[in-house]
Amino acid sequence: MPYPSRTDQASIVSAALEVLDERGLDDVTLRAIADRLGIRQPALYHHFANKGALLDAVADEILTRRHTDRLPDDGEQWDAFVARNARSMRRAMLSIRDGARLIASAGSRSPQPDTAIAQVSLLERAGFTATDAITALIAVSRYAIGSAIEQQTARDGGDIVIEIDRDDDGARRFVESARQVVALGQDHEFETGLNALIRGLAPG
Repeated sequence: MPYPSRTDQASIVSAALEVLDERGLDDVTLRAIADRLGIRQPALYHHFANKGALLDAVADEILTRRHTDRLPDDGEQWDAFVARNARSMRRAMLSIRDGARLIASAGSRSPQPDTAIAQVSLLERAGFTATDAITALIAVSRYAIGSAIEQQTARDGGDIVIEIDRDDDGARRFVESARQVVALGQDHEFETGLNALIRGLAPG
């Protein structure tokens, strides 16, 4: 739905989010965003130097507004927080078409200082060095991004499609097991990898 003719930054980002969700990342254009706002394309340059800068702002908006579990609760264990934070980030990316690709390509690697300090401090209290804490948080974030990208871009909706010309017991067991994995769903696949990663990151 077109916006009233407005050129404030928040309206531009909101329009860009709508265009992204409708068209996908590859078909987001400044012209489409301007048309959505009812303005001429050059008006966008008063707020954003180029399309890349606008997409950076859209990525920040997704993480700011939709990634809600970024801070540890009082008394929360480090592993519970890291898992909760990863789930929240994944939900935010999956909430909009090509959200994971956008975050991977346009999202800033500059963390919000207060949030980053709170996260690292929690892990330090659990026995991590500051360096190991930052590295662990990056590793989990990258896993969440990669998992979401695969889910949003996978052929066949992420189902395991098996083409097999065997009918022996081993083949039948494999096919049945694959069907059970599909039935468990992609959330279960994500949780399996996330839990394994967190266990592996635990301080010695």
